[in-house]
Amino acid sequence: MLREIKREYREWLRAVLRGLPGRTGERARRKFYGFDAPNTSRVLSNVTIYHPENLRIGNHSAISTYCQLNAKSGIEIGNDVLIGPGSFIWSQNHNFTDTKTPVRLQGYSGSRVVIGDDVWIAARCVILPGVHLATGTIVAAGAVVTKSTKPYSIVAGTPAVQVGSRKDSDSNGGASEPGASS
Repeated sequence: MLREIKREYREWLRAVLRGLPGRTGERARRKFYGFDAPNTSRVLSNVTIYHPENLRIGNHSAISTYCQLNAKSGIEIGNDVLIGPGSFIWSQNHNFTDTKTPVRLQGYSGSRVVIGDDVWIAARCVILPGVHLATGTIVAAGAVVTKSTKPYSIVAGTPAVQVGSRKDSDSNGGASEPGASS
């Protein structure tokens, strides 16, 4: 009974913390939500984090509004990472192989998600269990990432595939558009 009360109290606290606006809310989330993050990182309001004790966030990284992260099997976010609004990062999934047992009764399996340094995950992306987004990766808006990426790749689509590389950039430092002629 006492354990259930503590768990419910923790969920109420996290619900309040999620809604706090501005820098004060960001500081309160870093201090009380339960994830590991330096003062230079930002978790904006209305971000839901399941199992925050398994979430690590690097320096100068930001998670935008309305994201959901399920860190049951661990999520590690590197330095200088941007995660766009409404994105989902999931480190576990339902088991479903036993056709004689309903999916809801088969439990879960998971695999750690690792997001390298200097990664930009645009709005409304989905990152699935076991994915490693290599250093410098860009994930286009709405992409569903099911496989790990190569350094400095640009991925898009459902499921996401590599459509370009930041190494193929012009002399001004901007990435060339996939499919653009030179």
